[in-house]
Amino acid sequence: MLSSIPEAWGPKFQHDGGAVTRTHTGPDTIEFKAPAHMMIIMFNPQPGREIGLNSDRRAIGMAPMGSLEIVPDQSELFARWRKEKQSLLVAVQPERLRDLAGMEFDNETFELHPPTLGHTDRKAHKLACNMRYEIENRELAWRENLDALITAFSIHLLRNYSSLRPSPPRRFTGGMAPSTWRRINDFIHGHLNETLTLKQLAIIAGLSPSQLARAFRQTAGQSPHQYIIGCRLMLARHLIVSTDMPLEKISRTVGFSSNSHMTATMRRAWHKTPTDLRNEP
Repeated sequence: MLSSIPEAWGPKFQHDGGAVTRTHTGPDTIEFKAPAHMMIIMFNPQPGREIGLNSDRRAIGMAPMGSLEIVPDQSELFARWRKEKQSLLVAVQPERLRDLAGMEFDNETFELHPPTLGHTDRKAHKLACNMRYEIENRELAWRENLDALITAFSIHLLRNYSSLRPSPPRRFTGGMAPSTWRRINDFIHGHLNETLTLKQLAIIAGLSPSQLARAFRQTAGQSPHQYIIGCRLMLARHLIVSTDMPLEKISRTVGFSSNSHMTATMRRAWHKTPTDLRNEP
């Protein structure tokens, strides 16, 4: 999805039909056919920005910080900028966006409505800042966090820049039903060594991703990714103190990318390291 974006422009992330890249480049021009739905959020002002979408006619004007541009799948894009540009590009495959539209709005048929040049969107900018932090710092559960943020950004896109209209939200007064929570909890514990996404959990619960996030917090008292990290730490602790399994193997068994990742997570959560736990009497 991001092959048309030069590697030198910044770090990239891609998973399950969604991708993000934080770009930082000097003045330049780019032309390509979008291989997915693509959204660009500006982190610095762009005076004299030039944009052409499926046309030889080009809009020229100011793109302020926080401005949002949408390039629907298979659209022909021309863009030129005349000063240093810092931005975030979010790409979502049509299949993933259709799935979300079906889950959120019971309708997989829609059109995206790109805003005019210079349109600012505070919520999109806030989500973009969160994604930039995750891709730059790569801290605890950053992949899961980024995937959840892509989902949140996609729902925001559908609600505000598509032909769909949101239906009244379901009310959740007591969290998930016990049987639903058991399904979710069993799935999490059975797949801790995998990347677990909000979309996966929502499908299992029979809810939309936004409904699942609210219901999960009401039931567990924390977000899905916080709960998953806690489950990984508890399983790691059990294996560390009750087996002689090498720490590197334990880290991968419970879903951490490495022993150093597990160690940093454990130190932050419990102020102890795996070695500390293994050496305790």
